[in-house]
Amino acid sequence: MLPDIDISSPDRILEPKTLPVLKFLPRLASEAPLPYRGVIDRLIDARDTLHFGQSYSEEDFGEDFLSQYGWIKLLGPDAYWHSDSLSSGFLILGDSNTYPQHRHQAEEIYLPISGNAQWYREHDGWQQQPAGTLIHHPGGIEHAMRTEGEPLIALYLWRGGNLMQKSEIC
Repeated sequence: MLPDIDISSPDRILEPKTLPVLKFLPRLASEAPLPYRGVIDRLIDARDTLHFGQSYSEEDFGEDFLSQYGWIKLLGPDAYWHSDSLSSGFLILGDSNTYPQHRHQAEEIYLPISGNAQWYREHDGWQQQPAGTLIHHPGGIEHAMRTEGEPLIALYLWRGGNLMQKSEIC
């Protein structure tokens, strides 16, 4: 069931927070398929007023990973719009990064809107997936993603399980 939200009025105002990975947004917008460019342009226009985050620290994966990783959570238990049943936003990876193999309780659905990344899913291995391809990870399975030469931005949706869970690295 989708939460009932008023898109014009967020439940929370979050302190703006920027990240190094945001430098890839203009490139992502210019390379995005036409139907997705407007979304990325809106993120670019609002980036100085939005709260971007990271789930990990330098101790987890190092400075190089963090400089090419980040997300903005729009819907969820601790997001602009509150929901205990769904978490959604955008994941951004720079042009040379690997989000390591991990798992979590929540089911995860991705829709890459710019970038041509490789996605790993337990039992399926690595597969190249272009923008516009739906990617599904059932809860509890090992998965990962990596970029090589091109950044990635993907809409994500988590549902079920603990939506605040930090991923277990495999």
